[in-house]
Amino acid sequence: MKKLFSFLTFTFLLLNFEFTSAQNVGIGTNSPQAALDVSSTTNGFLPPRMTFAQRNAIVNPAAGLIVYCSDCANGEMQYYNGTNWIKMSIDIGSVPFVAPTVTTAVIISITNTTAICGGSITADGGSTVTSRGVVWSTSPSPTIALTTKTVDGSGTGSFTSSITGLTANTTYYVRAYATNSVGTTYGAQQTFTTTNITFVSLPSVTIGTQIWSSQNLSVATYRNGDPIPQVTDPTAWANLTTGAWCWYNNDSATYAATYGRLYNWYAVNDPRGLAPQGWHVPTNSEWDKMTKYLDPTADTTQCCSNVAGTAMKSTAGWYNNGNGTNSSGFSGLPGGKRNFGGTFGSVGYYGYWWSASAFSTASAWLRLLSYDNSNVYGYSANNPYGYSVRVVRD
Repeated sequence: MKKLFSFLTFTFLLLNFEFTSAQNVGIGTNSPQAALDVSSTTNGFLPPRMTFAQRNAIVNPAAGLIVYCSDCANGEMQYYNGTNWIKMSIDIGSVPFVAPTVTTAVIISITNTTAICGGSITADGGSTVTSRGVVWSTSPSPTIALTTKTVDGSGTGSFTSSITGLTANTTYYVRAYATNSVGTTYGAQQTFTTTNITFVSLPSVTIGTQIWSSQNLSVATYRNGDPIPQVTDPTAWANLTTGAWCWYNNDSATYAATYGRLYNWYAVNDPRGLAPQGWHVPTNSEWDKMTKYLDPTADTTQCCSNVAGTAMKSTAGWYNNGNGTNSSGFSGLPGGKRNFGGTFGSVGYYGYWWSASAFSTASAWLRLLSYDNSNVYGYSANNPYGYSVRVVRD
């Protein structure tokens, strides 16, 4: 009985195989040698059919995957070559479209929660790039199926992307992307780790892409907690070669609340850091960047900009009504200075702010606002002078 059952089972499988073969479908055939052989004179073969968006939503597609993209061009067969989706057909008499070529920019300006990246589209593949930007994730090989991406215009050329909403002390993976009618191409993957810095809260204003303190600095210690000496004697001030601070005219009751402290450049340049945690004294180029944002026509290699100067000056406090509009929010006040020899002057008339950039071994760059005109000037002064300080977020 057992042998009879085995025979009947074998016969059924044999008949079933013959029936399948009669439908012109072969699996593992020898002639021709193929894993799958489908033949017909009345029917065709249908691959998976999906829209452009559905195709791009496939996570980590395998190389060789074939789909029919229903809304790519006029509808076309495509395969994934491990990097890009490639059109399988060639239009006779025309150059076939290919995916665009894109590179990922170096990541800069990394903070606790933000970073700057971008990319460059060097070729559109014969079809207009309709979307470009960067995509990021805490996992490798992020795709545009994620919501953590930017859209930074269209077409070829370079672009800059602001990455936001990040978590402190976390590693991220970033790729630039470019999309045309063929598909989406990704640039090489970049990796970065956000900082884990606690920022000291200061009154501030955003000017362009920079965050500036909106009041003059008034700290009496370096970032590591070491005290900065207060020096009142004019002769002692004139002979300093290390960091020090003072109140204007050595009078805190009159001037401290409005103008903050005056510092010599030795304090600005001290390796212990004059600026609080998360901030730094602006370089000469960072001052230029602010000026150019406020006045795109400004030639910072020359002298000045009356547009930027007006925007930086406060609306009150300047001698002879030499006030500005303060449209920048910088709120520049005429805090005066302490001279090379230790004497004081210019409060109400001029405002001076150090930069972190040396001009020579004995001098450094600074910025000046004046009561009698609307310019912002860049020039240098000797290191023992006492000037105001503003800081910029790291």
